[in-house]
Amino acid sequence: MGNQNNTQQHQIEIENLWSFQRREVEQAHDFKNGLFPLARVRKMMKVEEDVDRISAEVPVVLAKACDLFIRNVTLQSWHQAQENKRSIIQRQDINSTMDSFRDAYHNIEYFKRLMSAS
Repeated sequence: MGNQNNTQQHQIEIENLWSFQRREVEQAHDFKNGLFPLARVRKMMKVEEDVDRISAEVPVVLAKACDLFIRNVTLQSWHQAQENKRSIIQRQDINSTMDSFRDAYHNIEYFKRLMSAS
């Protein structure tokens, strides 16, 4: 029963995170002052040899996507640590979180292929 409550609490916290982030994005007027310096994001994008020109809004969107990704991984990893009765996130928690993301992605891709084959 306790594990089910933890799972429900975990789901509620994830939903709250995304709800908060959605409101934040909808109310934001200036995305250029995010957590990631846009010049650094642009520089990382240009590491790819095929990328020579980048429109102004792309680094802004990518920086926000990175912010959301890190927040999500942190929350999921925190829950993983709690499930293992720890109060510190460790590398194994992040690895487990990334594995679950990878599994979810493969399941989505599998179902997309199934649906397109029908």
